[in-house]
Order: sequence, then C-alpha cells, then structure tokens
Amino acid sequence: MHITFERHVSYLATVFMWYLLFAKPDYSLLLLILLSGITTTMSLLWIRRERKLLRSLQELIAEENQETFVSRLKNPTDTKQALSAVFQKRKEEHLQMNRLENYRREYIGNVAHELKTPIFSIQGYIDSVIDDPLLDRKTLELFLSKANKNADRLGEIVKDLDTITKYESGMLTLNLEPFDIRILLSENIEMLELQAKKKNISLHMIAPANSYMVLGDRARIAQVITNLGYNAIRYGNNNGSCRFTISFTGSKVIFEVADNGIGIPYEQQSRVFERFYRVDKHRNRSTGGSGLGLSICKHIVEAHGEKIDLISTEGAGSVFRFCLPLPDHT
Repeated sequence: MHITFERHVSYLATVFMWYLLFAKPDYSLLLLILLSGITTTMSLLWIRRERKLLRSLQELIAEENQETFVSRLKNPTDTKQALSAVFQKRKEEHLQMNRLENYRREYIGNVAHELKTPIFSIQGYIDSVIDDPLLDRKTLELFLSKANKNADRLGEIVKDLDTITKYESGMLTLNLEPFDIRILLSENIEMLELQAKKKNISLHMIAPANSYMVLGDRARIAQVITNLGYNAIRYGNNNGSCRFTISFTGSKVIFEVADNGIGIPYEQQSRVFERFYRVDKHRNRSTGGSGLGLSICKHIVEAHGEKIDLISTEGAGSVFRFCLPLPDHT
C-alpha cells in the first residue's frame, strides 16, 4: 500500500496518543518514538519535494521538446538526457545574465566617466568666475568660452547616447530612398574643412564617375560619413591628408575613408567599434569626442544589411570601408 505523507502523520499521531493513554509512560521510549517519527517525517518530506521537483522538470522538458509527459516517464534514459540538456541551458542562461550584469556595470561606469570630464570642466570655469567678480573682460570671456565648449561636448555625448540606445533597442527605423552618395560626400567635406584646417589636413575626394546612386537612409549615411571624417581628422597627423574614395563593385558602391595618422594596433582593431572603447585613452581624452562615433557608424551600416571594415597599420594610418546597394539591386 502506498503511504502518503498525510497518512504517515496520521499513523504517527495515533500511535503516540495510544501510548500516552493506555501504556505505562516510559519517557525514554517516548523520546525514541518521537525521534523516529520526526526522522521518518523529514524523509517523507524530502522525497515528496524531490518528486515534485522531478515532475516539474519533466513537464518542462516535455513542453520544451514538444513531447508528452507520459513519454518521458516511460523512458528514463531519455529523461536523464533531457534533464542534462535543461541543466546546461539554465547554466548558459545564468552565465549570460552574469555577462549582461557585468556589461551593465561597465556601461554605467563608462557613461559616468565620459560625462564627468565636461561637467567638472564647466563647474571649474563657472566657479572661477563666481569666486572672482573682478575678473577682467578678456579672462571672463575666455572662461565662459571654455565652459561653453565643454557644454557642447556634453550635449554631443548625450545626443550620441540617445542615438545608440535607440538603435540597439530597435526604436529607429530607416527611411530608404535612392540618393547620390557623391553629392552627399561633397556636402559633408565642406562641413569637415573647418576642422581639417586647424591641423592643416588636406581633404581629397576620389570619385571618377559623375554619379553614384545608392539605396539607403540619406540622413543616417551622412552621419556615418561625418563621424568617419571627424575620426580621420582627430587622429590624423598635422599637415597630413584624408582621402574619401567612392567606387563601384558589381551591384554595390564601396565607400572608403583613409587617413595617414597614428593607426591602430592590430590587437585592438577588433574592439574599436565598441562603445567608449579607447585605443589611446590619454590622447583620446585630449582630442575630445563622445567615444561613441564608431559604434554609431557600425549600427547604422549594419541596419542597412552591410558591414563596416577596418584596415589599419600602427604609425601609418587607417582605412574604414563599407558598401551600399544600388537602387535596382535590392
């Protein structure tokens, strides 16, 4: 007869009450009965819990593998293998959660570090103005100008953070339309010239054909070109050059941005598209930027179904390349 937990407790209580009412009390024996009953009860509780856990796991296995619970009970070997598979899956999920938590902590730390630099600079210049009301006009304008420059950088970081967050969450959609990327590049080079002049860097456009029609989101591709251009100028050498090249290859158009700047060490090239990753932390801080430009470029290009590539030699320069489809080859 199958003895359930409830039936066992009932038997134990009956025996205990009978002994107290009809037998001569022997307290040592009474203690032995109690200990025996408690031990048996705990064993039954443990067995009951394990059966319940096993049943839940078997039901989970049956649900995940589209098989019935009955078939699992009839095949112990299959059940053991499935339990092992479920355990491995839960282990991988746990490791993934740990990786996400570490990523979250690193991301928050990077954001705080990026925002801290311009905020502290703004605070320092404003405090200097407040603490010394007798500052001459020239010094006052200098401090306020530097505070405003750091405020612009702070705004740039926040804007880039908002952009990349929307890309990663899938909230931004592309407005695909045919456009001439050669005309778009000409417009962006004009905007980049002011930054290039500060380092006496010459900008060159190599696009032999009169027109290079592509299909894409014009505004987003403009952001890619601008980010890659600023990146080439920022890390380019004084009196250097930056080359923008457009060419055809089958059903696509290739776009390249090349500089003859400091280059990127080979072991770090696979990480340059990560958020906030710094190849040269000290030099990168001094040159400004949000640390998100290349990551944004990667997301935009991949949203178009393409890939952005990097070829770089330390001390010689870098080349960033991506493709876009022709309007009639999608």
